[in-house]
Amino acid sequence: MLVKDIIRFLENEAPLFLQEDYDNSGLQWGDPGQDVEKVLVCLDFTEQSLEAAKKENAGLIISHHPPLFKPLRSINTAGGIGALISECIKRDICVYSMHTNYDTAKNGLNYYLAKTLELDQITALKTHYREALYKLVVFAPEDSLSVVRNAMYEAGAGWIGNYSHCGFFVKGNGTFKPLEGTNPYIGQTGKLETVDEYRLETVVPESLLDSVIQSMLKAHPYEEVAYDVYRLENGGREYSLGAVGKLAKGMNTDEFITHVKEKLKVPNVRIIGSINGKPINSVAVFCGSFDRDIKPLVQKNVDALVTGDLKYHDAQQLKQSGIFTVDAGHYHTEKLFVMAISELLKSSLKDVIIIEHYEQDVFEYR
Repeated sequence: MLVKDIIRFLENEAPLFLQEDYDNSGLQWGDPGQDVEKVLVCLDFTEQSLEAAKKENAGLIISHHPPLFKPLRSINTAGGIGALISECIKRDICVYSMHTNYDTAKNGLNYYLAKTLELDQITALKTHYREALYKLVVFAPEDSLSVVRNAMYEAGAGWIGNYSHCGFFVKGNGTFKPLEGTNPYIGQTGKLETVDEYRLETVVPESLLDSVIQSMLKAHPYEEVAYDVYRLENGGREYSLGAVGKLAKGMNTDEFITHVKEKLKVPNVRIIGSINGKPINSVAVFCGSFDRDIKPLVQKNVDALVTGDLKYHDAQQLKQSGIFTVDAGHYHTEKLFVMAISELLKSSLKDVIIIEHYEQDVFEYR
């Protein structure tokens, strides 16, 4: 399977426009046109993950953290990242990263973390990005209405929440006069025509607008297609930094700590605050490094937070805000990336072999 086709699939799940300004998700190096049979998925691109890819003859490595996170001023192939890049290029190994774009994707890493902790009723913690929504209106003859409509829906138009194939059509009269050099589907050159047509309208997210229009034009029988595009005030899909969910039943602090350690398979966690005897029901998750924004936690009235990389003063504020917090570490809240992406690829791409590569937390506790 071509690397670019795998990338296209992944970016449909986690578009690059979702990444933070500081991030560098996407293709790190390699030939997108390369054909690969095996893909290795890892949290970090390291010497160990490269050795695993070489051993398995994997042509593509998918990592969560981008190895080219900061611009390189030079590439020294004698050691460090320069040596790894050189080895990849020599062996035709591509590297692709999905970082903050996957953290915030609809079914991304924060969602997967929430499901791993067995949370239900999962919603956004705070809005990171809301995609623009457009109304696409096209006029089609009656004999082509269903073909045009289905082409638009199959290209991704017509979604409103959890409802698909949403649209509206109404019959009316259209007029046009084919001029010299035209090849009209209906009517005659030089004659003003009045024909029965349908006005068909549906909604399209910004990321799919071009492809939906192209699908519509390809399916439409007219030589010149009349269509309108309107930007809507009501926004489209919401993408979130963090997530909030509910436990099936309330837990006390000891039960919740044990629950987190068991589900994330982490031996030690840091604890901040207490819950003063009340049960923990509402839980927020924020994978990797907590972004220091406590306000959404207070607004959502969460009982507890599971995150990583907490700083001292942020921990103080969380304690003062009455939010019981479990810091399970950066590694243990994001190692789920390997399983999440592997499951996604295995369920949808049957032409490649997926290899899961796990390492250890960079920190040791004594």
